[in-house]
Amino acid sequence: MALFDKLKKSTPDFDPKEVLPTILEALGKEGYRPEQDNDIRIVYKNEGIYFCLYYRTEDPEFLMVRATFERAAFDDVPEPTLYKACAATDYDQKVSKAYIDDEGDIVFSVETFLFPGTPIAKLALRMNDALGSTIAFFHRTLKDMTGKGESTEENASQPSGAELAN
Repeated sequence: MALFDKLKKSTPDFDPKEVLPTILEALGKEGYRPEQDNDIRIVYKNEGIYFCLYYRTEDPEFLMVRATFERAAFDDVPEPTLYKACAATDYDQKVSKAYIDDEGDIVFSVETFLFPGTPIAKLALRMNDALGSTIAFFHRTLKDMTGKGESTEENASQPSGAELAN
């Protein structure tokens, strides 16, 4: 606990107001077309799937990227199978989360703390890759469990108002 306290009390060596502009620039250089649609969120498509990156200057040491699929995209899959696929994804994909939210949508996220010296642009691009890998793993796992495939690109939800609250 003492180590965590030391890290938590450290002052970031970056300007929290520059984090989202830095990430916007990095994503743009990689060919994505990111848009900052509010004070805390950048939205962009990665292989046809909407990704939302969240950062709050009030919580300057935390960064998250998330993608949400509406439950309707998996209407033909029993709920217990979706839970099993989420659990298998969580187990295998160490830096990410896969879960079913209160509305039944399937949510994938990669979260991290920003420590002093963290190369923010590079980290954001790596988080982007990790989220894409997590989603692909989930779909492969679900296909193995059900014996049928799902189309990720056509069923990705656009960012919703509910995501703004997160």
